[in-house]
Amino acid sequence: MNTSKILFSLFLVLSLLVSCEKDNNHSEDDELATRMNQFIQSNLSTFYLWYDEIPNIKPESKKDPKEYFKVLLSSKDKWSLITDDANGLLEEMAGTGETYGYGLAYGRFKDSDKCFAIVQYVYPGSPAAEKLKRGDIIVELNSQSFTESDLSKLTNPGTLHLGMGKQEGDAIAPSGKTVTITSRKMDADPVLITKLFERGNHKIGYLMYTNFTKTFNTSIVKAFNEFKEAGITDLVLDLRYNHGGDDDASTFLCSAIVPKEKAVVGTLLSKETWNSPCQKIFESDSQYENLLNRFFVETNCNLDLPSQKVYILTSGETVSASEYTIACLKAFMDVELVGTKTYGKYVTMYAFSPQYEENGKLVADKELANWLIFPVCSRFTNIDGYPNSLEGMTPQHEVKEDLFNGIQLGDENEPLLAEALALISGTRRMQAKGRSIETSPVFNMLPKAFNDIKSNRIIHVK
Repeated sequence: MNTSKILFSLFLVLSLLVSCEKDNNHSEDDELATRMNQFIQSNLSTFYLWYDEIPNIKPESKKDPKEYFKVLLSSKDKWSLITDDANGLLEEMAGTGETYGYGLAYGRFKDSDKCFAIVQYVYPGSPAAEKLKRGDIIVELNSQSFTESDLSKLTNPGTLHLGMGKQEGDAIAPSGKTVTITSRKMDADPVLITKLFERGNHKIGYLMYTNFTKTFNTSIVKAFNEFKEAGITDLVLDLRYNHGGDDDASTFLCSAIVPKEKAVVGTLLSKETWNSPCQKIFESDSQYENLLNRFFVETNCNLDLPSQKVYILTSGETVSASEYTIACLKAFMDVELVGTKTYGKYVTMYAFSPQYEENGKLVADKELANWLIFPVCSRFTNIDGYPNSLEGMTPQHEVKEDLFNGIQLGDENEPLLAEALALISGTRRMQAKGRSIETSPVFNMLPKAFNDIKSNRIIHVK
């Protein structure tokens, strides 16, 4: 029995007492909102990790399901999501939605509310790739300076007129150049870059992977089989900008990297811990095993690295499913982290689409088909119980990247990759002297909140 069927069956058992029958005393819109709110309450009270902190607020008291969902969440929870655009969000998760095709870092000028953005990477063939590259600085949006409240406009679909900036000593100033980009639907393949390097007796494969999307597992297969054909001895996996994603994709990647003798299909890979009522039920019945444990899967591209070691490039944008991947790999092989501390998000979210009770059965609610909820339902660890805290993972080799140096991802001189290559070859890397973003006298870099759908470890349940 798959995860979706198991949870559907369990939900039926636990929630038939919560009826979502129509109430003719309400207007149609109010009735739909109440029905959605009842669905929210029923699911959260059953599966939510912090179910015992849900306040007693009646579903009919809120006319906006998004507002109702938000007020039920624990103060510990920064990640659970709700949407009334199910198709759009699922497209985004699948890497097929409308996009500009870039990743951005953000900064704010000191003694000012004005902000700027720096391009981290661009997807090949994207609107951004036609005009922008890593290291480009954006200081104006539609001929105006912008503040922190405007940052979402840089990723919202549409057409953007971007005023570019340049470095002048320690400062950033307008360059006078403007570029225009229009978003479009495209396949944003998360396998952004693959390269091969040779260092002495080492043949090294480099993979830049931007988010976990099972739609593109075929790209992993292609890249890893090319690595195998080239006879690589070592792997550098770049997860510095990987904010998470689909659990199936992270399980697949782990299954392809862990040495073949250990990555046996059906062997335990990781564990999930739920709220206490769910945990008790799951542990009492073997049909729920897939909700407590994740297992290795067949990939047809296992690298079977002779070194049994992987080097992973990280940053504060290495989040959720990326951290899950690191944790799982640590239980089966040597993992060397290069970069800066990861975010620290070790929870799993499950996707639920609305159903309601009718004649003793749960049926899909077609009138609410545009809604989805993604509550935090469990915490994950590897088979050794790691991680056991909420702290991010600290690399053995700290290297801060410099977005201003103009060095592109995949270049052997890019600081994080250069450090990994030096570690593999046993040579000493000369640290380049660059500007320190952290000590800039004129601006600060802004941390990201990671509360969007791609910043989560997601398991789909329908």
